[in-house]
Amino acid sequence: MLDDQQFARLQRFEGIIIRYPRMNEVFKSFEFLRKKARAVRGLNASEKLNVTSLFALPLIAPTGTGKSRIINAYMQKVREEEHPPGAIPVLVVELSTKLTVKGFYADVLKAFGDPNSARGTQQQLEMRTQAFIRKCGVELLIVDEVHHLINAETNKVSWDVAELFKGILNNKSCCLVLSGVEKSTVLFERGGQLARRCISPVPLGPLDIQNKAEREMFLGFIGRLDEMMLKEKVTDQKNGLLEGDVPACLYEISRGVVGIVHQLVYHSLMCCFMRGATILEREDFVKGTDGWALAYGISTTNPFKAHKKV
Repeated sequence: MLDDQQFARLQRFEGIIIRYPRMNEVFKSFEFLRKKARAVRGLNASEKLNVTSLFALPLIAPTGTGKSRIINAYMQKVREEEHPPGAIPVLVVELSTKLTVKGFYADVLKAFGDPNSARGTQQQLEMRTQAFIRKCGVELLIVDEVHHLINAETNKVSWDVAELFKGILNNKSCCLVLSGVEKSTVLFERGGQLARRCISPVPLGPLDIQNKAEREMFLGFIGRLDEMMLKEKVTDQKNGLLEGDVPACLYEISRGVVGIVHQLVYHSLMCCFMRGATILEREDFVKGTDGWALAYGISTTNPFKAHKKV
């Protein structure tokens, strides 16, 4: 078992956010969408007629690529901004499974903190949602888990819910971020209706170490992670994440997905602390890979048991 100090070290690790280039690009897109929503909101009724719709940003990538961490990091930034009392410029909505139109509005109202989020008719929930968006000055609605619009068993898409996204943009209520796993891309293909209202997506897939820029991004991420572990007193010294074959091993296990690197280091830290140490050693990566990455099918090999070429 971990003692309180060791557990606190793990908690500090979880709080580490690495502002790598792709995260910065997503932040820029979020800022653009908010600025666009504010600009349109400031137009008079006649001027708004010249604006066809507001915009959406697809945030579509495999599990583990950091979508949730990016959203959480941005929300932390938003909380540090100064806003008028009662203002909620950015709202994150996590969609329920087997979603209906009424369920969508209930999920949005729940995110606003409405204690009666599911009470009422579909029309009543829609009106309350629109009222909350106006009252709270929502500029950006981040809709997470949009793949829940796709039935896991039949792959049938809830197009009636997807149409709501287009309606929100056409009504110029606020801009949208639509976040989900790769199968969500179907939402942006049918007839191009939603796609034509989207700005260019930011690539969030696995990093290719054969690509020079992406290799530097990968190495930069793990190097910064090592620095932050020392700075935040997660470990007592740097852990050599950029030394020897460690980068190659981390890449083989993660296949370039930085979220998997983060999780592997977390589980390796648990092994480190369980043996009473305060600095990561190779044996911790071996045990962390066996106990987490191999156990859950994240990886089929444990390169830390052999020496890899960088």
